Amino acid sequence: MTMQHPKMFRTLLQVQVQKCFPTQDRGRPQKLHFDDAYDDILRVVRTGMQWRELKPKHVSFITVFKTMHKWIAAGVFKNAYTNLLRLYARKRRPKYYCIDSTFVKNIYGADCTGRNPTDRGRKATKLSTIVDDLGTPFVAHCTPANHSDMCLMEPTLQSLLVGLEKGTDFFADKGYDSRNNRRICTSYGLRDRIFKRRSINVRRTHAKRGVIERFFSWIDKYRRLIVRYEKYITVYESMTYLAFGLITDQRLNQI
Repeated sequence: MTMQHPKMFRTLLQVQVQKCFPTQDRGRPQKLHFDDAYDDILRVVRTGMQWRELKPKHVSFITVFKTMHKWIAAGVFKNAYTNLLRLYARKRRPKYYCIDSTFVKNIYGADCTGRNPTDRGRKATKLSTIVDDLGTPFVAHCTPANHSDMCLMEPTLQSLLVGLEKGTDFFADKGYDSRNNRRICTSYGLRDRIFKRRSINVRRTHAKRGVIERFFSWIDKYRRLIVRYEKYITVYESMTYLAFGLITDQRLNQI
């Protein structure tokens, strides 16, 4: 059974695969085609199933696993999402941006892990991202869990795949409140809307920040991303960009 998926991101991903791995006339005929590999990888990311439980049509699950890692090494997922994000930025100008982070529990991760202060010091990874008013993500920046949000604004902005619209409001919670972060926000041409620590919490001030909280709930629908089972952070980031591509593709259909 073929899983339904948006067409734009799939097309851009297929172009990147063909660019990095062109079809060759010599050698053995290729048994695993792009459509089958993409559907199998997407099934793992959405359901969170183990690779050994995957039942491909014509090949072993190990072939699909190695194909995914081959695509990750070539940067296929990140490049395809960057191109999709550029198309999105051309069609729509965001009303505001919002930055926040979330903790990802770690099981087998060997790098980019630190003690989670909210989970009794267990090893975890922190995912920092920036979204617009529709919840479209512009970056996936992973750090160890013991890194403070106050120190994550500059590296997250430096990791942007597409530049942000200058003169736009930039919201952040009290964890990002510092003079340095306000200076960084101004240097990128963004209007500082970082909440002050001693300000009173009211529903109106946090209304616009709700978009990034909803975005994290959308990411949780991709069960493979809730807990980090991948050993290397590059694999987890690539799976994250796959989920980002599906979310952004839905936004493009709504514009």
